[in-house]
Amino acid sequence: MQAYLKKHAPAFSGHSIKVNWQRIHSKVLIEFQIQKRTGPAWQNDPIFTTDWLKNWGLWNKDVMEAFLQLRDHENDVKAPYLEIQISPLNQPFALIIKEPRNIFFPPKTLDFKHEVSVTDKLWTGKMEVILPEELKGNLLYGGFFSILASEPREYYALEPNSENNPDFHRPELFLKLDE
Repeated sequence: MQAYLKKHAPAFSGHSIKVNWQRIHSKVLIEFQIQKRTGPAWQNDPIFTTDWLKNWGLWNKDVMEAFLQLRDHENDVKAPYLEIQISPLNQPFALIIKEPRNIFFPPKTLDFKHEVSVTDKLWTGKMEVILPEELKGNLLYGGFFSILASEPREYYALEPNSENNPDFHRPELFLKLDE
């Protein structure tokens, strides 16, 4: 499946973000393309590592994110979900979210492959993840998000929330990602 992310807030969108995804059993394949129209260089920090367990705060720079939730039924918005992120420097991050902003932890194990390619105005990437054992259910829901940290910060989402401040941790806004 394919979609373009929408900018949070009704202002000029300085970027175009396209996401393709596919689920094959417990594996989710994600490809993205972020095309800059305006703005400075990509915002990243070499202090982050290639170890997803050590990259707390990665989202304070440019990131592409996927939130993936398995549900038993479409209204099961309280099911835990996986958050994965990648930076322009191919630095990853991952968490299991049981209750947004309150209960979260790193997955026990994670099969998460990723790669990126970056030029002045184009950032492309691939993420491949096997859904961890902490997630249960048959229906895949979720969202794709991007934070672009140049001033002013821009937030993009598959399904943006309607409030003034962006909030990606809204399972009730997750879309069905299975075909």
